[in-house]
Amino acid sequence: MKLKPRSEYDEQVAIFQWAMVYQATWPDLFLINGSIMGGTGMRPKILNKLAKAGMKKGKPDINLPIARGGYIGLWIELKRRGGPDPSEDQIRWLVRLNGAGHLAVCCKGSDAAIRTIKQYVTGELVKGEVSDAIQINESTGVHPN
Repeated sequence: MKLKPRSEYDEQVAIFQWAMVYQATWPDLFLINGSIMGGTGMRPKILNKLAKAGMKKGKPDINLPIARGGYIGLWIELKRRGGPDPSEDQIRWLVRLNGAGHLAVCCKGSDAAIRTIKQYVTGELVKGEVSDAIQINESTGVHPN
């Protein structure tokens, strides 16, 4: 029997479940936040209403607004494992966030995102030691150059 791949929603839920467990180890994980229903395929009427309230197309799915390693925050565009690469709108966000002093990456799957978050909160990712190019991480997290 072939298993259905996890959806982006399921991947994001796994990340936030992990973050809840590890808040005792890294209290700053309390601040991690996610997008409003990213990857769930909402109806156009609802999307239009959310856009009027400030939701922007392409905004990364996960944000950790704490400074570490010379960065002012971490942003993750989450894709399901084996899923598509980020869209042009998503890449535009990642480029602008990186230019503004954040670390903004794309991770494919919850394992890659969790590894990236761990590396960020423990200070392993240091500005100048990580490529300025947008990282697309299958399952390995972000690696310093």
